[in-house]
Amino acid sequence: MDNRAKWGTLLSCSLSCFIAWLDFAIVNTALPAIERDLSASFIQLQWVMNGFVLSLAVLIVTLGRLSDHVGRKTMNIWGVVCFGLFSLLAGLSPSPGWLIFCRVMQGAGSAAIIPTSLAMISHAFPGKEKAKAIGIWSGVTGLGMAAGPVVGGILVSALSWPWIFYINVPIAIASVIISVFFATESLAEHGNMKPDIKGFCLLTVGLASLIFGFMHAPDWGWASEKTLLLFALALASLVWFYFSEKRSSSPTIPFSLFSNSGFSCSTMVMFGLVFVLTSDLFLVPLYLIQVREMAAYQAGLTILPITACIAFISPFVSHLMTRWTAKKLILAGLTLYCASTICQAFIETDTSLLFILGSFILLGVGWAIARTPATTTALTSAPAHLAGTATGVLWTLQNSGGALSIAIILTLFRKIFEADATPASFLVGYRTAMWLLSAMTFAVILVLLFIPSKKR
Repeated sequence: MDNRAKWGTLLSCSLSCFIAWLDFAIVNTALPAIERDLSASFIQLQWVMNGFVLSLAVLIVTLGRLSDHVGRKTMNIWGVVCFGLFSLLAGLSPSPGWLIFCRVMQGAGSAAIIPTSLAMISHAFPGKEKAKAIGIWSGVTGLGMAAGPVVGGILVSALSWPWIFYINVPIAIASVIISVFFATESLAEHGNMKPDIKGFCLLTVGLASLIFGFMHAPDWGWASEKTLLLFALALASLVWFYFSEKRSSSPTIPFSLFSNSGFSCSTMVMFGLVFVLTSDLFLVPLYLIQVREMAAYQAGLTILPITACIAFISPFVSHLMTRWTAKKLILAGLTLYCASTICQAFIETDTSLLFILGSFILLGVGWAIARTPATTTALTSAPAHLAGTATGVLWTLQNSGGALSIAIILTLFRKIFEADATPASFLVGYRTAMWLLSAMTFAVILVLLFIPSKKR
């Protein structure tokens, strides 16, 4: 493969993933403005975030598998087009409902972009060049996540919230043009793993019903017919999904992977990390803007330590893995993570900004230290012929953690806050949420400490 094709592939894939991660981190700082301009309720703000995360969680494996057959470049281009188009339409949204729909479609675009990008780069760069190319790709995507809060805050303050979506459009167009003219197509070397459509449908219905039930049960009543029907549908779908996957020749989630304690414990760690981070990144901008009355750009700068630490420390953690075991690094990262949420549980209206920034730094450093060894352990614990599938399973379950976090933690916060909708009630809800997130992290730490992992 000539150099122009290789570097064209790397550039187009890096740009496409850049906007996917930028969008994930940029929306949080705009939530108060969206709430004000579209008269959105808190539960609608939950769906603005959860529509994206849920769509990404349930589609990423299926679209990754489908790209093996239709072509990864083709699927990547369609993913970027979908993401760019619905970014434009999201900015033009006249109502919360339309914005939520656009966010679901953005999640679908991301589910096509992320697996195909890495597969295209792996195919384009041989041997030692592959590690260098993936490192560049990781750096660019990490930059998107780090820049999200600051860019979002500046755009909301200087222009208006739709610009957090409009900014994706020119980058998407550039990515598509470069991909069309320079990137090369690739197909799976072994085309025996067909998309698991039945499993995809069951997982979608099960997760959506479960999340919808948690989010609306406090309003409908936990014993209401609608709530019980949703939970029954979720239970039936997920049980059917489990037995269907056990019989499938190409399952979305091969449950045999979880017989390896390295994979199952690492997946649990990633589920917990995303569960905590998703709710934290939702509540922090609301606290900074609504309680401390910061401008959006000030809130973005205050949140920057979280995403900046994740982006810039993560690439160096692999070097620490040559000196310490993965388990020790994961436990160290989770301890910092737990310390962060405990610190945030003591935040008041007039808490020192230095204390707040310190707690955010702990969160970002904790994520960076724990994520790399957890991901590496999960993928190296899987059989070689299931490496790609293991990646998809890891993405599906960690994003399911994010979706469930929004449904459970933020619904509890909403019920406390909406009792009288004052800064005092906001802080009661915020602190309650942080204690629950601390408990989640501490539970993961205990499991890792008292359940020894088996060697491969």
